[in-house]
Amino acid sequence: MTTNMAEKSRTAETGGAIGSDDIIAGNVSKYIVLPAAYSGQPKKGHLVFDACFESGNLGRVDHITEFEYDLFIRPDTCNPRFRVWFNFTVENVKESQRVIFNVVNFSKTKSLYRDGMAPMVKSTSRPKWQRIPSKNVYYYRCPDHRKNYVMSFAFCFDREDDTYQFAYCYPYTYTRLQHYLDNLQRRNMDYFCRELLGLSVKRRLDLLTITSPEDKTDLENSVMQKKIKIPKLSLNHIEEAGEVTDYGEEDVELRHSKRQDGRKQSEGTHKSIEAVVARLEKQNGMSLSNTSSPEEAFMETTEGMNNMDDAVVPRILYEELLRSYQQQQEEMRHIQQELERTRRQLVQQAKKLKEYGALVSEMKELRDLNRRLQDVLLLRLGSGPAIEVEKVKPESIEPEPEVQKTFNEEANTSTYYPAPVPVMDKYILENGKVHLGSGIWVDEEKWHQLQVTQGDSKYTKNLAVMIWGTDVLKNRSVTGVATKKKKDAVPKPPLSPHKLSIVRECLYDRIAQETVDETEIAQRLSKVNKYICEKIMDINKSCKNEERREIAKYNLQ
Repeated sequence: MTTNMAEKSRTAETGGAIGSDDIIAGNVSKYIVLPAAYSGQPKKGHLVFDACFESGNLGRVDHITEFEYDLFIRPDTCNPRFRVWFNFTVENVKESQRVIFNVVNFSKTKSLYRDGMAPMVKSTSRPKWQRIPSKNVYYYRCPDHRKNYVMSFAFCFDREDDTYQFAYCYPYTYTRLQHYLDNLQRRNMDYFCRELLGLSVKRRLDLLTITSPEDKTDLENSVMQKKIKIPKLSLNHIEEAGEVTDYGEEDVELRHSKRQDGRKQSEGTHKSIEAVVARLEKQNGMSLSNTSSPEEAFMETTEGMNNMDDAVVPRILYEELLRSYQQQQEEMRHIQQELERTRRQLVQQAKKLKEYGALVSEMKELRDLNRRLQDVLLLRLGSGPAIEVEKVKPESIEPEPEVQKTFNEEANTSTYYPAPVPVMDKYILENGKVHLGSGIWVDEEKWHQLQVTQGDSKYTKNLAVMIWGTDVLKNRSVTGVATKKKKDAVPKPPLSPHKLSIVRECLYDRIAQETVDETEIAQRLSKVNKYICEKIMDINKSCKNEERREIAKYNLQ
């Protein structure tokens, strides 16, 4: 038997990988949960779950780890949307074994477990229900379980021979209720009356009346006075459905007892006549002497009912149903309006996403084209004689109009991304010099000092001084365009584009070692021109201050 249970446990573990609580068919019965890779007989510590008892509820158990289990509870009967109650037992535990139980398919969004409530627990040696400490209970929404609400609680088993039982709160079974009602009925109390209202799946549905003996008649009269007539509902349908319209003993037996075991049709007819006569006396105040016989009263009442095609129901029930119907109609209208609004929003979002996708693809194509054009332009400029002249005397040559226009366009381009080149090919050490590319050499000691510089701004400014020098920078501008702050400002020659590209490549290599985010790299590279402009302004400002100091010194002498 243990082997069969182990095979059943492993089979359920394999089928449980679906991850859905739709496959829950019934309560677990002596269910042994084994690890996935375990084969053999169950040992101490392999928990055995059981919920096949009255008020029990546990549909499935999944083994997560040695210390954690996912529990799936079954929904309410004929209402799969509600999953709240759980009640199960655990046995075959080890002493000091610690576990975490996750009830993963709760349906309530708000629960008292958030406010300090805790599940109940008892064992065979301690039969009194106790609450688990609230600090070990957690209630939250879990995205791994269809975003259902999960209640997790930790527990430590302290006795191996005990069987532990866990429940949502104090269980109160149907059997316990019936025993309690039987004890009350045996006491024959005048103010307590127990009647059979009907049967539900072979179980009693009791009608309890608790009042003083002299108030029973007044209670029945007050109920009958609150009844009204509703059209399009015949008496025959009510009798077939077992509708209760009176609290009298004859009417209850008439509407809810089944005519079986050879009961004669005449007995049912006689009881029906008595029930109809009693109802007519209470409603209209008529006495039994006004009719010649009960049979005549029954025939007249039946004919009147067939002509009107009406039925008698309590007014309170009718008003409650009417209010409920109106509320449902109003809610349905709101839901339809919300659905229409959501549909329009989704259509708009779909259009925007389509347009955004087209723009992104077009931007990528333009960016690739821009990069290729910049590479070609740099290659052409780097191979011409202008670079050699720039090396000899960069501060004494004015660029030609076409070349200056090309320089301006290149300097204004801030979306240039240097192509990745191996480090050994880019930075060559020779005779105490470092080759940065395009025939640009810098001092090796200064280059190593530059690598430990903190911040992109300081790094770019120091690199610009190493490449151009302060004498060249103070007489140049980044773009070659005159400033708009001064009306009579004269434009200065722009900086060489291929040297600007070297600055960007060096900064790119520095940033690429810190991050791989293209957005961040592009944002930091776009500030190269700003940093060089700030350095040129600082050099000019320091030159002006030096001139002022010399003039002041000369005047003082």
